[in-house]
Amino acid sequence: MSRQLMIPAADTRLYAVDAPGGTPALLFLSGGFGTVQNWSRVIRRLDGKYRTVRFDARARGKSGRSADYSVQGAVDDIGRVIDATDIERPILVGWSQGATIAVRFATQHPGRVGGLVLIDGAYPIAMFDEAGKQKVRAQFRRLGWIMRILAALGRSARMSPAESANVVIEMDAVNGELAPDFAALDCPTVFVVGTGAHSGATEDEMRTVRAAVAEAEESNERVSVFATTPHKHTQILNKAPDTVVAAIEHVIHESS
Repeated sequence: MSRQLMIPAADTRLYAVDAPGGTPALLFLSGGFGTVQNWSRVIRRLDGKYRTVRFDARARGKSGRSADYSVQGAVDDIGRVIDATDIERPILVGWSQGATIAVRFATQHPGRVGGLVLIDGAYPIAMFDEAGKQKVRAQFRRLGWIMRILAALGRSARMSPAESANVVIEMDAVNGELAPDFAALDCPTVFVVGTGAHSGATEDEMRTVRAAVAEAEESNERVSVFATTPHKHTQILNKAPDTVVAAIEHVIHESS
């Protein structure tokens, strides 16, 4: 039976769900404003074959608010969850921002990760100039009321529009710095690539972002594209859970 945990993390606590199963353990890392609920269909497809751990990042879902929503804080929280659940060399499965922090954790902690599954994220390219950053800030000011409603339902982040915008802007900047991280990875790593536009970005802009996966592949023989799905960024976990599970199985095989 799954157990629910509240894990201390700096000035807050993180809500986690730890379900029993075989090895290796899988640790799921959600998108920038996602929650543990996003992984439900993937977890069901796994049907208890592996131990699974998922958690809400700071101010998301059932986790507490914090004064720190930085990428490095999110990276450090991965280590806190690993320590609290006592899992060894988990496969990190990250979607969107979760993919970014998965790569950064793996390179900051060599040997602690068995493999990476990166779902439409962690592409090593930065896209925002100053005008782009202002566009993001304006977008979140417009979306603030919707996010407050979703947060009340446990489906988004309890963050201000400015805090939310800063999360996206910093993630873009960190993605632009990931090339050395990919070159340094010591574990099998695969991408599941989406298609179509994404919130605030055109299809052309997303094609540019996703094309940067080639740089990650070229930098390290352990890195490859496992699949491209005919689904938009926000639809992959719901509409292509079988593809995600197949990518996980592939990485487990490569890591054994």
